[in-house]
Amino acid sequence: MRRRLFTLLLLLLPSLALAEKKIPRVLILGDSVYQQPSSGAASILQGRVEVAYRAIPPGAVRYTGLALLKLDEWLGDESWDLIHFNFGFGDLIHRAPGMETFRVMPRLAGGVRTTSPADYEKNLREIVRRLKKTGARLIWANTTPIRSSTTDVFELGSEVKYNEIAAAIMAEEKIPVNDMYSYALGILDMDRPGSHGVDPFFFDRKPMYPPIVRKVLEELNLIRPVKGPVKVFLMIGGWTHIGGGVVIDSKKPRPESPVGTLDELVLNEKTADQFKHLLGEDGAWATRPDVWIQFDRRGPKSGALGIGYGGDRKRGIGPELSFGHVLGNHFDKQVCIIKTALNTPSLAVDLKPPSSGQTGKSYTMLLDQVKDSLLHLQDKFPDYTDGSRYEIAGVCLNLGEDDKDPKAYLESLRLLIRDLRKDLKVPALPFVIVGSGRGGASEPAYPKILAAQQALAKSAEFKGSVSYVETREFWPDEDSRAASRSPSFERWYDNARSFYLMGEASGRAMLKLVD
Repeated sequence: MRRRLFTLLLLLLPSLALAEKKIPRVLILGDSVYQQPSSGAASILQGRVEVAYRAIPPGAVRYTGLALLKLDEWLGDESWDLIHFNFGFGDLIHRAPGMETFRVMPRLAGGVRTTSPADYEKNLREIVRRLKKTGARLIWANTTPIRSSTTDVFELGSEVKYNEIAAAIMAEEKIPVNDMYSYALGILDMDRPGSHGVDPFFFDRKPMYPPIVRKVLEELNLIRPVKGPVKVFLMIGGWTHIGGGVVIDSKKPRPESPVGTLDELVLNEKTADQFKHLLGEDGAWATRPDVWIQFDRRGPKSGALGIGYGGDRKRGIGPELSFGHVLGNHFDKQVCIIKTALNTPSLAVDLKPPSSGQTGKSYTMLLDQVKDSLLHLQDKFPDYTDGSRYEIAGVCLNLGEDDKDPKAYLESLRLLIRDLRKDLKVPALPFVIVGSGRGGASEPAYPKILAAQQALAKSAEFKGSVSYVETREFWPDEDSRAASRSPSFERWYDNARSFYLMGEASGRAMLKLVD
């Protein structure tokens, strides 16, 4: 009998382990306002919470009456740990009267409000009743502010009364409220109409996901204490800094992937040991929450260190991946990497430092990005609090491939380091200069720029606080170039190994400066 029970336990262990690792599932219900924020929330909560949003056909309007008809379909047969829901904008829109088909119509043309206050209250109470039957935790999001609209399909201020109706219901039902109204009011210029036809559905590219992420984590008791002060490292550069290391499969490495891809590196028996830390126990790509990263190249992206922060691809890598792993392995405090997106700046022109007499546009953009990121750390990383604090600990510079004059470059590099230390208020801030090794050791594309980089790192002024990293040895070999999906010399043939080794060497060089 004991033997049979022991055998049964062994059979159950794998499923028990999976049950322990199951992450909470969150459904976001709401109008079109929530489509982009849901995507942002899903990205930041990846690995901690599974976020789903029920999309509707383009041009369709979600309101409480439609929700009552479609709610079972939107909920599906799945189980949800938490449902974050909102209905309001669709109820406030003015539509053509007497038509079964929903057709938006301006008030001045005879449009009538979709849902009266009395019907809104009645519908919302029924929606709450049905959502409660799912057993999921509930969070109500109040309606964001209505801005002046040239289309005249909304009445300014009408959302206030409907928010009051909803607030009374949620108080009775003891459902927490996510105050999206106040958050939006704090980040928008309400005196300026939006740039799209139905203005309230757009937010001037301001992120609307932070309060959703924070509220979800709080309600699920998933806020992690942060060990501070957070060590902030800046990564600044052009194409090589952006990186384009190819990852074939965004979920887990794909067998028989081409040479030079990250998939091939982690699955090839000759290199698997060196890269096995990039995979989780389930064989999927891993993230590490003790290292945060932000990169806003094509829209905001931030979260735990992993793939997807390189190039223009959703699943590419640059030097940041290994750079973060090296730093994360060393520090017992939280690490944060702010990877800038400045296109491909020339140091002697675009990034021209202020003390040169003429400040470059990219220099101003750089400072704006860094200051904004530090000011809104909690928006990017919801576990961060003001009590965590932060300190700028180092800068990784990957510049030189867009500079032609080595003499002008050298002087600009010297002034850039001085000015950044002054503007960031860290007098002895460590700098790692990543060598412009495109072309490799046999045919370097920028021999004079390389010489300038080495000379500055060896100068008496920066001894012990600036380091040069050799990268020519990381240039992809002939086999990797031949197998590459990218023929681009400028992009290092999108070789994942090159970018990984570059970041690893940069991280090691940084640690020698900060210790």
